[in-house]
Amino acid sequence: MALIVLLLAGCTATQPPSRSLQHLQADTSSPSGEIPELVSALPILPQPLVKPKQETYTVIVSAVPARELLFSVARDAKVNVDIHPQISGTVTLNAVSQTLPQILDRIAKQMSLRYHMDGTTLVIEPDLPYWRNYTVDYVNMARESTGEVGVATEISTAGGSVAGGGTTSSGNLSNTRVKNISNNNFWALIEKNILSIVGGAATSAETTATPVVVNPASSIITVLATDSQQRQVQSFLDQILVSALRQVLIEMTIVEVELNDHYQAGVDWQQLASGNNSVSLVSNMTGSNLASPPAFLLNYQNSTGSGRSYAMTLKMLETFGNVKVLSSPKIMALNNQTALLKVVDEKVYFTVDLQTTEATPTTPERNIYTSEIHTVPVGLVMSVTPQINDVDSISLNIRPTISRITGYAIDPAPRLAKSSFDNLIPEIQVREME
Repeated sequence: MALIVLLLAGCTATQPPSRSLQHLQADTSSPSGEIPELVSALPILPQPLVKPKQETYTVIVSAVPARELLFSVARDAKVNVDIHPQISGTVTLNAVSQTLPQILDRIAKQMSLRYHMDGTTLVIEPDLPYWRNYTVDYVNMARESTGEVGVATEISTAGGSVAGGGTTSSGNLSNTRVKNISNNNFWALIEKNILSIVGGAATSAETTATPVVVNPASSIITVLATDSQQRQVQSFLDQILVSALRQVLIEMTIVEVELNDHYQAGVDWQQLASGNNSVSLVSNMTGSNLASPPAFLLNYQNSTGSGRSYAMTLKMLETFGNVKVLSSPKIMALNNQTALLKVVDEKVYFTVDLQTTEATPTTPERNIYTSEIHTVPVGLVMSVTPQINDVDSISLNIRPTISRITGYAIDPAPRLAKSSFDNLIPEIQVREME
């Protein structure tokens, strides 16, 4: 009987599992609303508003009091006018068919006055110094770069003195040194230049305040000057910022060529230029006359900007041997700012100093070693200083320095030699040009 119950229980249908309340269900509802119609054409933009033509006036006067002339001009222009009591002097003017601002500008240059519109009223007052803020967006930083290349050779000789019987020494000294210094203290220099433009504005304002206040942290320059001087300062700052904020992207590829047996003398640049239209070579090592010094110019031009010609040039270098690309850096440099490229391995070496304590009846001789760690860069270090003019023509001052280890020398100190200890000092080969 129990067997029959188990068989019947096995024939019953299995209940499906209940669906979780957190089960995600797809939304089968269709979007409401009708499909919008296609837009056949964009709406036509309205015509730009035409500025009303300014009314012109003709003023021809000779030695006329300035107050009377200004009042007459304002009356003819039908504008309200307030004239400061200190306005005095005479004006000689010949203005034909000019607008009111043009006439007032010409009078202001003769009378040292300034004007502005206060609502609908023309206010004319003496051109006394006043404070004005200028925003100069430039980084708050002063930079100084110094590059120096030098060679010094000295040979000392010693000999006997005939008269005194002693010894004298003389030396043959030859020095060649090239030093480049680039200072860029933007904020200090611009303050000095504005002070030269403003002059004695603070003295004329009967105050002991400095006429130029520079705040590099907030990029604000405050100037106390007359209206004519403020215009000169604004023009000066506009030109300075346009030049100072120019940037150039310098893209370089550093390639090492291991010359094969056929080109042990070096790379034939003339052959490289003949097979690539983007590379041209100008070589005049002797100079045709005194006005044209010897020169070697390798010019690369890529009008498409795709970089394919540049890659082809590197590929053609494989003709002369095995080519190995060491680095392909990019540098973004500001105008007249030195950028430094450094692709080196910092090699570590030590200098060892040995101090020996003498033996005593109770203690033996002791050697005390002191080591000092040093690093020397091995690789390529190159500084680039660009100058960019108004037409995007770029001049580069490039100074490369290539160094490598050619061997190691043993420190010949006698104390170290006795201790059978070799202190190895790297011998560095440096190739640089200026």
